[in-house]
Amino acid sequence: MTTKENREQNLLLLLSKQRDYVTSTELATELAVSKKTVYRLIRKINDNYPEGDLISSEKGRGYKLDYEKYISMNLTQMDNSSSAYSPEERRNRIMEELLLTSPKAKNVYDLFKDYYVGDSVIFNDEQAISDQLSEYQLKLIRKNRAIQGEEGNIRQAIADFIQAFNTVDIDELASVRESRLNTYDALFVLNKIKKIEKNLKMTLPYPYNINIFSHLYILITRSRNVGLLKINDRNVLTKEEKEQLSKDTTLYEVANSTITNIEQYLNRSLPEIEIFYLYQYLASSRMQSVVDDTDKFSEQVTQITYTYMEEMSEKLGISIFDTRFFSDLANHIKPMINRLKHKIRIKNGLLDEIKLSYKEIYGKVDSVSKTISQQYHLPLINEDENGFITLYFARVLKTYQLPIKTLIVCTTGVGTSELLKAKIEKKFPELDVMNVVATKNLDQFLKNYPATELVLSTIKLKQSLPVNSLLVSAMLTADDQRRIQQKIEEINHDE
Repeated sequence: MTTKENREQNLLLLLSKQRDYVTSTELATELAVSKKTVYRLIRKINDNYPEGDLISSEKGRGYKLDYEKYISMNLTQMDNSSSAYSPEERRNRIMEELLLTSPKAKNVYDLFKDYYVGDSVIFNDEQAISDQLSEYQLKLIRKNRAIQGEEGNIRQAIADFIQAFNTVDIDELASVRESRLNTYDALFVLNKIKKIEKNLKMTLPYPYNINIFSHLYILITRSRNVGLLKINDRNVLTKEEKEQLSKDTTLYEVANSTITNIEQYLNRSLPEIEIFYLYQYLASSRMQSVVDDTDKFSEQVTQITYTYMEEMSEKLGISIFDTRFFSDLANHIKPMINRLKHKIRIKNGLLDEIKLSYKEIYGKVDSVSKTISQQYHLPLINEDENGFITLYFARVLKTYQLPIKTLIVCTTGVGTSELLKAKIEKKFPELDVMNVVATKNLDQFLKNYPATELVLSTIKLKQSLPVNSLLVSAMLTADDQRRIQQKIEEINHDE
């Protein structure tokens, strides 16, 4: 079971032990995650439960598990292992099997035998699969259960639907049993990526290493299952493509060597176009040890980068004109343009988290990206790319965030609280500790200083406060520090 699945199970287990509602703050503390992660886990659990919400919510009280549904779900799973898959998971697994072997036909019994579902469910699944495939310009032929479409589109769909490629840790791809990947193939591809890095004397960071891994793994699997493959209905290089390879001998030699190794591994020849295809993936990747000299960027890259900086400066209300930031963003934009041109999509495994944590910034980046696509005649910049670009502006925005105005509360307002203040000021420079006050003076202080954003108290407060608050030890333990950091992130993300 993956870490994410563990979180869902731990949340359900925690709620199953409660008789009443539990707040998101309490759940976040118990699970050692943020409140936003709690919201996301609850939404995912409810979305995957077919008979209404498994976890109910009530404003002001929190969340409560429908225990009868929970018990019923567990009993059903014990009786029938296939029910461990939600309808979405079942469809994704079937679609993955179809994509990996298409255009070869598949027997409907072989596709659905492990799921114990009836004809009506099969019909609905195939309709849903057909709708999803249409987004990739692919067609499900229901008569013989095969997928028709261009090889490039089939590979992109496989990359999107195989859940193992969502990982942010490339080393997990060969070790996680639930990934369903062929361990020997995965280890072989990992070895090839290390060799690519060694030959280029550079490191492929996330997500580019995952993207190249998925490309090579899919190439091996499709070649073994189907045989000779044509990308865009051809196997040979055009004159323009050969000229492009001749201008970049370093990447060409690495791509050529890698494809040759794969041919030896498969014991079969691959079309020449595969070299160019891998070359484009390498050219579309950002590699560590990239250029910092702004003169080395093309005019198009420079203009697009400055447009992002100018537009986002206006939308965020700050001035983002820093040479270091320009270089970082331009080094992302440069391979991004190549990806868009050659329809290479980098899957962003952190996209949901980015959308949740930086909702407003993501929305502004998405708006600017649409403008840039039109202004510079680029294909539409997709949400995965927007997620990566969001992180650049989220990072720079943190340097402009004002310190959080904080108040420390104790029984008397002296003694150990002064020690606590000194520790907090040292550990958390993002907190502006305005004062240390006694409990009896708290209400009056909040009236006099309405700008207070956070109250740290060494005693349990009886009254509810109009601002964020947290109970901590006067000794400021490691657990206290973790919870304070979590609270800081919540406050900054809610702004």
